[in-house]
Amino acid sequence: MSVLKGVGFHCVRALCMTPLAGLALSQPAPSAETTAPFAPQIHAVNCGGKVCGSMEISWYRKFQDGDTSPRLERNGVSIRGRFRSSRDQPREYHYLQVLTEFKADDFRWSRDPDALLPAGFVDVPPFGVRRPETDANGRFRIAEHRFDALPWFDDGEFPLFDDRPRAFLASARVYGRVTMRFETWLICVIAAEQGPDRERVSDDFYVVAPLTGWTWGYDIKHEDVGVLTVDELEDYAFSQMPLSFLAQPTSAFKHSLGATLGRTVTDRFNIRLADAAGCRDRLR
Repeated sequence: MSVLKGVGFHCVRALCMTPLAGLALSQPAPSAETTAPFAPQIHAVNCGGKVCGSMEISWYRKFQDGDTSPRLERNGVSIRGRFRSSRDQPREYHYLQVLTEFKADDFRWSRDPDALLPAGFVDVPPFGVRRPETDANGRFRIAEHRFDALPWFDDGEFPLFDDRPRAFLASARVYGRVTMRFETWLICVIAAEQGPDRERVSDDFYVVAPLTGWTWGYDIKHEDVGVLTVDELEDYAFSQMPLSFLAQPTSAFKHSLGATLGRTVTDRFNIRLADAAGCRDRLR
């Protein structure tokens, strides 16, 4: 593989927080992970007909800042897991994550910030995103965060999987709703080749085998159910998607892999799915 394109770390993390926890948005009050205790889920992983390990999701809960002001409060989810290999494998593994349903109009791709992100795309968009943040004084600003050009979600932290996507309630008030629904796959890399253009990903080529996947995510909807015209926490309805494991990628996942980003400036990943039998001869 050639020298990596792009710069910076990898995180939706345009949609989440610092390397794996977010890009430190100000938190006026201590944050909290809520909802009922989550029972860890463990699934066997087969690589070309042979068990090669297990995938465990150990934590999946609602997140909230706990701010008393709806203008500054954020809600979302935290999810954590780990792939445990049954033996040393001559394979390259990663997590490939897609937003299969996305509505958060104040998140934009940095290469063409005037264009809305598509309804589904590889998480994270290559090279960077712009998104709202608040400073220490509670003032909103649009901040740009730069990422590399690889499609993998884990960015050197494999076998750990950790994501904490969240959004301001204020975004749901402006746009009516914030939706982030994810489909994540543990994959084996069969082929990976980067093209000559360091400023594009469409000339790169990947062949991967999906081994085990899971869907998850959340919605925030705004409806003025309290005192009319007064912004209150009760005006926001949060719902957390149940965690569900998958045997095969959904059609939404496949469609989103090649989603085109941008309108004036465009780019897209070139990722093909293949059978796990092809993993056997792929060396790291």
